[in-house]
Amino acid sequence: MLQIDETNETTVGDHFSLATSDFCFYIWEYTAGRRYDFSPTNQLIPNLKIKPTQITTDPRREYYKQQAINHSATALRSLVHRTWVEQIGTFVPMPTSKIRGHQDFDDRIQRLLRAAFGPMNADIRPMIEQTESTAADHESADRLSHAALRAITRIDEAHAAAALRATIALVDDVLNSGKHFKVAQELLSQRFPGTRGTLLPAIPQRMLQIDETIPSDP
Repeated sequence: MLQIDETNETTVGDHFSLATSDFCFYIWEYTAGRRYDFSPTNQLIPNLKIKPTQITTDPRREYYKQQAINHSATALRSLVHRTWVEQIGTFVPMPTSKIRGHQDFDDRIQRLLRAAFGPMNADIRPMIEQTESTAADHESADRLSHAALRAITRIDEAHAAAALRATIALVDDVLNSGKHFKVAQELLSQRFPGTRGTLLPAIPQRMLQIDETIPSDP
């Protein structure tokens, strides 16, 4: 059965940047180091992360990326109550490693949120951005430190002017160390003091799985 679960004192240690006081929710399990055919989620994530340049080289791959977005959006829509979407929460998609203008800039999380909640009165704001492109953490052994990431991440004020709702939901695809969440949490708590921040619904590299078939990118 599809459900949202929350990290807790027994699982937060798998994501070393997180504190036990952080509210982080997830749907599925992704297992790092395993092939796409290891689990449905190991099939989903590579499809979700297909790069724009890979689609340029092989346009057929856009089908698999869009199927992954739609699959994730359907799951998320089924798990988040409409009242929360329309009255309580502001969704903030986490930025990917490439900035706007880069050939591999990818707004997949924003696309996912709009596919999930576009017909509703959802408040979706891509207000966290990096000022320079970096190597993706999952593709590099030389990962940015928290301080280095914080130095190149900022609030896009064009999306921050209007009043927020009571809770900010930061949305990402995979939860690794929690570093990106903590940087975004710091920025938002400074810019909007008193607003509660939640990470929703990242897919940790462990925990829950569901038995579903996801179209595979061959």
